[in-house]
Amino acid sequence: VHTAFIHPVVAAKQLATADQLGKGRLGLNIVAGWNKPEYDAFGVDLPEAHTDRYALAQEWFDVVQRIWDHDGPFDWEGQFYNLKGIYGFPRPYSGKPPIMNAAGSQEGRQFATRNADFLFCISVDPLESVQEVKDIKSQAQANGMNTGAFTLCHVVCRPTQKEAEDYLNHYANQNADWDAVDNLMRLQGMHAQSFPAEALEMLRGRFAAGHGTYPLVGDPDHVARELAKVTEAGFAGCTLSFVDYAKEFPYFRDEVLPRLERMGLRQPVA
Repeated sequence: VHTAFIHPVVAAKQLATADQLGKGRLGLNIVAGWNKPEYDAFGVDLPEAHTDRYALAQEWFDVVQRIWDHDGPFDWEGQFYNLKGIYGFPRPYSGKPPIMNAAGSQEGRQFATRNADFLFCISVDPLESVQEVKDIKSQAQANGMNTGAFTLCHVVCRPTQKEAEDYLNHYANQNADWDAVDNLMRLQGMHAQSFPAEALEMLRGRFAAGHGTYPLVGDPDHVARELAKVTEAGFAGCTLSFVDYAKEFPYFRDEVLPRLERMGLRQPVA
């Protein structure tokens, strides 16, 4: 949920209703915002300071939690919201759904380790992320939280390594919209601060392939070994993206997941 565009009272009600319908299957991803064109589309100014965006996100989430926890109407007087006679029913089916957040900046990491059950962070190389994951867990513990780190990967899995690499080259190199890729990278660097500046150029190909995420490209054995690195780095899990999910995921499910199970490593996949 984008905190700058969705009112917390509306969000609290919608989320609780969806969680009831799904019988506890809801997860809340809190988005503090970074993409200026989105703000322009809504006629909202993008605060230049990360601290301002996360101050709004914090108060937004505080209001949502108060609605979920409170037994009757209440008033709220804050920096961003002044509310009268607020309450919401039903409550979430699960009490409180899992809270997720994606952040790369210092302010974002502080917000996530105060509020989220899972923090999404980009990994250039999982085995080089070991200390980063430890730092996230340590920071969360200091805030009284047990925040797990998730990373993100894009998958091209084929019967042979060459077939996978050829398809990656087809869609991410030969047919990439490089103007769009460069614009996305510019916005990420200017506003999101998800990547260090020196890493952006190195990751240009990964942006074309999968929004800068870690590549799982190869035959099923190679992809399974790469996913094992995710666990070895200490990540609690990862999200996966496919160029054509309907066609590609069944092969991944039938070929890669059994290998992960034999390795005892199926749990990192989400």
